[in-house]
Amino acid sequence: MNKISLAAKYLTRRKSRACLILIVFLVINIMAFIIISIRESANDALAKLDQKPLDYFYLESQYETDPKTVKAEGSSISFLSVPHEITDEVIEKIKSIHGIKAYASHYAFLSGMLSDKNGNPLELAAYNIPVSKDDAASIRGVSDSDLYLGSTIKLTAGRHITPDSKREAMVNVQFAKQNDLNIGDKLAITTPDHTPGHTSDIEVTLSGIYENTDNVDETEFSPSELSENFIYVDYSTAHALDDRNQGIISVKFFVDQPDQLASIYAQAQKLDMDWNKYYLFDEADASVIDADAVKAVSNQFSVLTAVVILAGFLIITFVLMLQTKMRTNEIGILLSLGFTKNRILLQHIIEVMIPAGISIAAAYFIGDHLISSERFQITVTHIQMVTTLQIIAINLCLLMASIWISSARLLHTTPKAIFQKNN
Repeated sequence: MNKISLAAKYLTRRKSRACLILIVFLVINIMAFIIISIRESANDALAKLDQKPLDYFYLESQYETDPKTVKAEGSSISFLSVPHEITDEVIEKIKSIHGIKAYASHYAFLSGMLSDKNGNPLELAAYNIPVSKDDAASIRGVSDSDLYLGSTIKLTAGRHITPDSKREAMVNVQFAKQNDLNIGDKLAITTPDHTPGHTSDIEVTLSGIYENTDNVDETEFSPSELSENFIYVDYSTAHALDDRNQGIISVKFFVDQPDQLASIYAQAQKLDMDWNKYYLFDEADASVIDADAVKAVSNQFSVLTAVVILAGFLIITFVLMLQTKMRTNEIGILLSLGFTKNRILLQHIIEVMIPAGISIAAAYFIGDHLISSERFQITVTHIQMVTTLQIIAINLCLLMASIWISSARLLHTTPKAIFQKNN
C-alpha cells in the first residue's frame, strides 16, 4: 500500500486531528495571502514612484467665495467658490525661465449632461449610488491631454486633444462601453447656466477613448466625481460651455532636465506675482512623501508577515508535538517491525501535507475574493502567481521544520526505550 493511501486512511480515522491541522493551516494561509498581497501591492506602488524622476511642476489657481453666489436658506448659507484665472501674462513669466521646455494647461472645472446624436441621455457610471438622468458628468478642458494628464491615463483608441483641436472630446473606456460609443460619434453636451432658464448646448466629436492608470478607490464618490465620468474637451469647447468665463486654473510646466527641477521651481517662487491668487505645487515633494508612506506600509507588512510565519510555525509545531506524543506506541511498533525512521518521518510529512495542500487551495480562493472586494481596493486586485509560490514555499518550510522538531527526539530513540517509558 503506498504512502499516500496510508496517510489518507489515517486522516480518515482521525478526523478531529485532521480537521484541526486543516483549520490551523487555513487560517494561517488566508492571513499570509492577504498580508503578502498587500505588501506586494505596496512594493508595486513604490516601484512606480521610482520609475522616472519628475520633470514638471504646477501653477495652481487659488479659490475664493463669489459674493454673487451667496444664498441664505433658513439658518444655512451656500455659496460657490470661484478660481482666479491664470492669465497669459502669468504663464509667460514662468515660461520665460531658462530650462522650461513646454507647458500644458487645464480649464476651470465644468459639469454637463451628455446625450447622443439622437438626443438620448448617456448613462453615467456609479458605485453604490443611484444615478438619475439629471446627473452631470465632469467636463474638463485641456490644452494638450497627452502632456497635462501624463501617466494618469492611457489612450486606447483615437487621438489626444491638442491645442489645434476643435469641438472634440475624450471619454473613459468604461463610459464608452457602457454607452456603446465609438471614435467619430457625435455627442451633445448641455451645461446648465447659473443664470436661471439658460443652458449651453454644444455638439462635439468623440476623438479619443482612454483608460485610467491610477487605481483609486472611488466607491464613495458621487457620479460626477468618478474618473469614469470625466469628459476631456478642447479649449474652444470648454470656453463655449463656461458661462462664468473662469478660464485657466492650472498649468503644468516641464523642464529640460529632471535634476534642474528644484532650481527652476525655486526661481518660479521668487517671481513678482500676486501669490494670493496663485500657488506653485511641486509634485516631487509629494512623491517623496508618498514613497516614504509606501515604504512604511511595506515595512510594516513585512514585519507582520514574519510575525504570522513565526506564529504559524509555533502553533503547527505544538499541534504536531501533541499528535506525535499520542502516537508514541504506534511509532514504537513500526520501529520494532523493521520500518526505518526515515520512512516513518516521510509518512508523517505526507499526512500533514494533505490537509496543508487543501488549506492552500481553499485559502487562495478565499483570499483572492477578499482582496478583490471593496474592503481592500489595492493595486494588486488579485493574488499574483509569485505570491502563491511564496505561500507554497512558506508552507513547505513550516512543515519540514515543524515535523522535524516534533518528531526528531522520538525518532532518535529505540523501540525498547519507547515501551519502557510508556510502561
